[in-house]
Amino acid sequence: MGLGLYQFPKEEKEFMQRLFFIVIAGILMSGCASEKKKQELERVSNIAYTTITDSIYSSMPGKITALNGRVYWHDVTEADNFIHVVDASSGKEVYSFGNMGDGPNDFAMPIPSVSTEGFYLSDLQKGIEHLYVFGEDGACHVDRGSLEKNSEVTRMLHVGKSTIIALTPGAENLFKVSCNGTTQAGGKFPLSEKVGNAFYLYQGNMDYNANRNRLVYSSMSFPYLATYSLDGCKLSLDKELPEKIDYTVQDGNLVTAKDSKRGAMELALTKNHIVTLDRDVVVEGEKPKGASPRDPSTLPHSLFIYDYELNLTHILNMQFPILRICGDSQGDVVYAIVLSPEYKLIQINISSINDSRNAK
Repeated sequence: MGLGLYQFPKEEKEFMQRLFFIVIAGILMSGCASEKKKQELERVSNIAYTTITDSIYSSMPGKITALNGRVYWHDVTEADNFIHVVDASSGKEVYSFGNMGDGPNDFAMPIPSVSTEGFYLSDLQKGIEHLYVFGEDGACHVDRGSLEKNSEVTRMLHVGKSTIIALTPGAENLFKVSCNGTTQAGGKFPLSEKVGNAFYLYQGNMDYNANRNRLVYSSMSFPYLATYSLDGCKLSLDKELPEKIDYTVQDGNLVTAKDSKRGAMELALTKNHIVTLDRDVVVEGEKPKGASPRDPSTLPHSLFIYDYELNLTHILNMQFPILRICGDSQGDVVYAIVLSPEYKLIQINISSINDSRNAK
């Protein structure tokens, strides 16, 4: 008996043809969707902003944070009352506190942070911590406590009353989480190499969105973003956005190429967005070679807007240098200290991006 080709029944043949076309259409649509996703990035140059105050009298404003309609900015050049609290709606300074010195309630290396509980000033060199809370009467109440001294920590975040997330770039793990009397190390370093200069290499910024339960870390030495979720004392990596880095290892230290791109200067979280301060070379060009790192006129002008899946959706090209940014995870407002022409504090409503686009 000879072998012949099997002939599909007419109905089965038509079904197979339809299935084939459905699969092909799905592949094409997926490709189009992928291409569309790549084209989603939009540059916005005319977004509106509001000046909160132009009374930022400092040669170098430090970190800023925001909580409940108040912006806290750190004047790193002052020894007395170095934290200034500005009401975002009125632009008035409503309080100042924090003194540098050797006294029991003075700070040597203050680390500012905010949580749902209030504004924290921590000092791991002296082992002290102050919690500042504004009451309904507008008065500021201070709760003074202590911390274990730790020279490994360069950034701290408070999550609620009993959880602290610390950035430890020179330790065996990137983070340490302390909660309910226990400490658990975790986190993934951006690079797998074990190097001697990890403490300097992995310095960066981090922030936490309590509503989304997301910790976001950004490296300053090279472009890298990562998001984590927090379960008790355990951090779990959700997503990371690495970029190719040109580097060599010399005498056990990792050295990036001289012309390699640096990481984001600043990080801010809002309700729906991750915002970084970076240079948009397409619009701004490269940083002038030989420029002094203390020259504020060479600061970047652009805010990079990501969603919490780490998709870059917009770049806001502002008309002036930006020094500091922060966000409030209850809404989509970004606060920034900018140079225009002197330092001033502004706010940008990220949700108005679409309005700016429609106004073009």
